[in-house]
Amino acid sequence: MWQLLKKEFLHILRDKGLVIFILYAFTLDVYMAAKGFALIPEMISIHVYDEDNSLESRELIHRIQPPAFQRPVVVADRERVDQLLNESKTVLALIIPHNFGRDIHRGDAELQVLVDGTQSTAAYLSSAYLNSVIARYSEEVMGHGAGDVPRIETRSRIYFNPTARDEIFEGINEFFMVITLIGMILPATILIREREYGTIEQIMISPLSLWRFVLMKVVATTLFLQAMIIFSYTFVLRLWLGFSLKGTIFEFLLLSLIYGIATTGISFIIASVARRFSEIGMLTIAIFAPMLLLSGGWVPPEALPEWLRRMTVFSPLKHFMSLGIGVLIRGAQFKLIFSGIIKLLILGLIMLITGFVMYNRRISR
Repeated sequence: MWQLLKKEFLHILRDKGLVIFILYAFTLDVYMAAKGFALIPEMISIHVYDEDNSLESRELIHRIQPPAFQRPVVVADRERVDQLLNESKTVLALIIPHNFGRDIHRGDAELQVLVDGTQSTAAYLSSAYLNSVIARYSEEVMGHGAGDVPRIETRSRIYFNPTARDEIFEGINEFFMVITLIGMILPATILIREREYGTIEQIMISPLSLWRFVLMKVVATTLFLQAMIIFSYTFVLRLWLGFSLKGTIFEFLLLSLIYGIATTGISFIIASVARRFSEIGMLTIAIFAPMLLLSGGWVPPEALPEWLRRMTVFSPLKHFMSLGIGVLIRGAQFKLIFSGIIKLLILGLIMLITGFVMYNRRISR
């Protein structure tokens, strides 16, 4: 058994292409997901046509500052605004009408914001940020002239991520996806290689039983994957990206082991269908894409149709992400997420048993 486990480790380490891909996935891929793009607007171009040219209008323009926006560019006429939008040279255009300075003190001032909706996400986020700037300025002006009229002061408090850094969620989200992808590909790769090398027939007639043969492969891939998780957690998430994670590595490893039951079952299903090594990638994408859609990592479950939202309970990645975020970001104790762990374990056992039965039938033909 020990010699067989050693053989599996050597097979993994000698596959240079696979090792390079795994190292890239757990390092650069996680880093680029966290730092490569931002979900909040940065340096959005904006042009202003100020018909009022009052103290209040100039103060409003002064409030539009980097890093969310570029320095506002004042244009001389309305036709220039239309030209800039038609040529996609600006994302936002702010029109300040006559008598804005007078009307804002009356509480009935109007502004016009024109948005280039070609890139819908950027247009939505940038216009929302500009609306918040305008609303904050309006509240300040109205508050100064309100006298003794009671006012409601709003104070925002953000739990678990006080600085609202989207890179923390994006980096950890990619970390979960990499664990899923490698957890599916690595065992399937080792199982298919035995068929390509022609050694599966020799194993079938040897005194070694099938379950021991499979067990050693699963143990080898699991230990290798856990070692990569420790490496990425310590050197990429904590040191390189500087994430302040509340959960310990031991808690997350235990959660990853439970999740590994599900990914190993999926890898058995892939190995039972694929006939050669080149088919593993295509089958993995065919399974991973629906899991990703139902996980809530890219699309919130609330944004899905009702029938798709009900199917999220069958996605092990959905449960893993919910539990993993609870452990790493919220610092949730296991007693608080125990019911979720049981659901993930049951789902994983179903997939593992199904996958093993399918693989056993495939190699017994």
